[in-house]
Amino acid sequence: MDTKDLRCFCRVYEERGINQAAKQLFISPQGLSRIITKLEAELQVTLFCRSARGLSPTASGTYLYENGRELLNRLEELEIGIRRMERIDRELQLGFSCGVLNVFPFQQLDQFKSENPDIHLQWEELENQEVIDRILRRVVDVGFVIGSIQQEGLYAREVYQSGMDALVYEGHPFYDREQLSVDDLRDEPLIILNERYSCYHSFLSRCKDFGFIPLIHIKLMESQLIYRFCREKLGIGIDTNIHKQDISMEHLHRVKLYDAFSWKISIVCREDRKKEKLIKKLLDQF
Repeated sequence: MDTKDLRCFCRVYEERGINQAAKQLFISPQGLSRIITKLEAELQVTLFCRSARGLSPTASGTYLYENGRELLNRLEELEIGIRRMERIDRELQLGFSCGVLNVFPFQQLDQFKSENPDIHLQWEELENQEVIDRILRRVVDVGFVIGSIQQEGLYAREVYQSGMDALVYEGHPFYDREQLSVDDLRDEPLIILNERYSCYHSFLSRCKDFGFIPLIHIKLMESQLIYRFCREKLGIGIDTNIHKQDISMEHLHRVKLYDAFSWKISIVCREDRKKEKLIKKLLDQF
């Protein structure tokens, strides 16, 4: 199977039509139709059901797309990684887990860039595990990830630590408390970041240490929404104490969870790369 044909198929699948996909691929609709027909003949399956309303993928088409798209993504990363091997002394790719940028000291990164003006520095924000996976695949050189990382093939060092707080709305019995135990939240409806964030899993694990499963009322993608829904008295929020300057605490009280887990950030790279010139410089900077 030709990867160019697979790319064309994926675009048709995403657009659910030949004409729009052909425009994006800069080929004729007739040429694109021939590619799909050829692919179906090669695999001996029907990938799309044709109708006046457009194309509907078959089960085989969906299977090919889900696995083919993943394969194409990996091939793209492989190509990027190979090209970057030629620029290993001139380019650094950083990965930041979601949430890290709230506390990251960019002045240190600016200092690093000023001391190394010939280095091309790029960075992107990703999910925690995705940063680690890309480091292992050499797509990302150095990552700043959440948690203490102990994984074969990786070098990791903790560089930041913060506590966890309960966000209590005005009028709640806990509003005037200065600190709480995780156990105090046993029967409380809670608002927290969702499963894509390590704090969700760490909090659930800590609750289990106290012998209960927390009542998660709302799971979110953005920390700011925790404060909004707490203010609307929909539950007690759980968040790190890294947003003190950025988010209004009107009608809310931040209460320390004295026996919760610590929110940590680690700097990570491949074990076999930690002595490379640029990576070592960055590790030393932080």
